[in-house]
Amino acid sequence: MRTVTKLKSQAATSAAGALLAQEQFWQRHLDEAQQCWNQLSREQLLQSEGKPHRLCRLLQEHYYLSREQADHQINRFKQSCQLSVEDATSDWS
Repeated sequence: MRTVTKLKSQAATSAAGALLAQEQFWQRHLDEAQQCWNQLSREQLLQSEGKPHRLCRLLQEHYYLSREQADHQINRFKQSCQLSVEDATSDWS
């Protein structure tokens, strides 16, 4: 019984950590997102919280994209942000 409770607690902690990391990533890259998707207001981007399903819906509504196209753009955006972070980090090494 204790093992199950401990595993549930660890899973909840892990999920909370992942959510916090996503929120921090979104806050750091909000300006880039606004440049990328300039038809979306800053308020819309903030309300999406960077959650892929919310962003996907916004892109579909404002850019008339299919779900696949929106998902592709979101994935490309995430990759470009991660690459820019890695580039900046390597410059400081």
